[in-house]
Amino acid sequence: MKPTQPILNDRPVPVRRRGVIALLLIFLLIGGIALLRRPLNADPVAVAEPLIESAVQPPVPTCAPPVSRFVLPAHHADTTLEISASTRLFVPEQAFVDSSGIPLDEPVEIAVQEIMNPVETFLSGIPMELDSGRVLKSAGMVNIQGRSGSGQTVKIDPLRALEFEFESLDADTSYTAWALDTVTGEWLEIDAPTEVIITDEQARLEELKAAIPPPPVKVGNNAFTIGDDTGFYPELAEYEHVHFQPVDGERCGFTCTQIEVTSRENGIYDVHFIGHEYGYKTIAREEVCSCYLAFEEGEAYSEAMRAYQRKNRKMLEERDREQKRAQRAWERYLRALGRQQMLAEGDKPDWRQRSADKRVSRTLAVLQFGILNIDKPTVIDAPVNLMATFVDSTGTELALENLQVVDLTSQVLYPCRDNRVQLYPGQRQVLLGTTPTGDLAYVRAYEISGLSRSLERYTFPVQVARLDDLSPDAVLDLLLPEPQISI
Repeated sequence: MKPTQPILNDRPVPVRRRGVIALLLIFLLIGGIALLRRPLNADPVAVAEPLIESAVQPPVPTCAPPVSRFVLPAHHADTTLEISASTRLFVPEQAFVDSSGIPLDEPVEIAVQEIMNPVETFLSGIPMELDSGRVLKSAGMVNIQGRSGSGQTVKIDPLRALEFEFESLDADTSYTAWALDTVTGEWLEIDAPTEVIITDEQARLEELKAAIPPPPVKVGNNAFTIGDDTGFYPELAEYEHVHFQPVDGERCGFTCTQIEVTSRENGIYDVHFIGHEYGYKTIAREEVCSCYLAFEEGEAYSEAMRAYQRKNRKMLEERDREQKRAQRAWERYLRALGRQQMLAEGDKPDWRQRSADKRVSRTLAVLQFGILNIDKPTVIDAPVNLMATFVDSTGTELALENLQVVDLTSQVLYPCRDNRVQLYPGQRQVLLGTTPTGDLAYVRAYEISGLSRSLERYTFPVQVARLDDLSPDAVLDLLLPEPQISI
C-alpha cells in the first residue's frame, strides 16, 4: 500500500529560502511601525478623483462654435476686445485676482465662445430647458473662461467687473442675467446688471451737421449785391465783393436809404432793407431777406471755399470721422442681426431697412467665469404634439439622438422627449438631431404641409449630413438654403 502524503512537509527549508522569508518579515515589521507612527493630522493619501460629467455635450465637438482667445499682459490698461460683429468685451485694468483676492502679476488668457442663435446653441450642446414646458430665449450667450500662464486660479475682482456688449434685435427690457451649472444642467438667475442701450446714429450726425456753418454757395437766381452810395454806412464795405443768395430762392430787397446786415447761426445773414420818407424821420417801407453769402464761380468762389475750410476745419473733420464711424457701425450691426436672425447676406432687404432706425445693444456685467446668458423664460405650448418616427431617403427608420426643435420665428431652441415633437404650424421650424453614428439629421418642418393638432403620429422624412465635415456657417447654409430664383 502506497503511503499517504504527509500534510506538512518535514523536509528542511533551504538556507536561501529562509533568508528571503526573513527579509520579508523585516520589511513588514518596519512598514507596520511607520504606519503606527504616522500622525493623525497627516495629509491624506492622494487618490484619483472621479471625472465630473458635464451637462454641456456638443453633438460633434469639431462642429461647435469657435472659441476666440486673447492674452492680456500682467499690467494691462483698460482694454476692449472685439470678439465679433455681434460682441465686444471690456476688461478694466487689474480685473483679475487669484484665489486669495490678490491681483495677478502675470498674463491672463481669456477664452470666449459666443452663441448668438438657436442653431449655434444646438451645436454647442448647451441645454436651454428651464423646467417642464419652459425654455430660455437668449439675447446673447457666451462661455467665458480665464487662466494664467502658471496655472493659478483666476477670478474676477468683484469691484472691477468685465462687461460684454451685444448687438440686439430689439429693446425688450424683460431679459435678465443667467448662469449655467454645467454639472446639473440647471440655469440660475444671477444678480448681474444688464442694460439696453439705444444709439440714434442719425440724430448724432444731424447734431454735428447743424453746428457747422453751411459752405459758400455759388451765385444763383435772384442773388443780389449791396453798396453804400451815401457814405453814411462804411460797415457795408465788408460786403463789397459778395453776393447775397436768398435762402428761399425768391426775389428780395429794394433800393432804400439804409441797409443793415446781421449774421445769424449756420451761415445765414439777415439783410434788412429800410426805406425812409423825406427827412429820414419816418420809415416808409422795410424788408428782411435771409440769405447765404454767394460768390461768382471761379477764383472768388474757390478762395471763399478755402477760407471756409480753414475756419471750420476741426468741425468738418469731426463730421467726416463720425460719418465713417457711423457707417461702419451700421454695417457691423446689420451683420450681427443677420447672424442672430440666421439670414443670408443680403437677405430680407425690407427687414434690414426697417431695422436701420436705431441701433440697439445690451450690456452684461461679468463677475464670474462660465456660461452666461441674457435670457427670458418662454413657455412652449405648441398646438401640434405628436409621436414621431423618422426615415431616411431609402425609407429606413432612424433612431435619432439629441432631438430638438429650432424655432426660427421666435428664436428659441427646445428639446423633444421620447420622440414626442411639439410644433407651431405656420412658423419656420427645423427639427435637428444626430444619428447613432454622429451624423446630422434634420427636417425642415416648415416645408411640410398637413401638420395639424388632429395628428397623433407622423413619419418625418429626414435628410442626413456628416456633421464633422461642416462648420457652423455651413450647417446654417444646409438648414436654410437660399431660395432659388426662377427666370
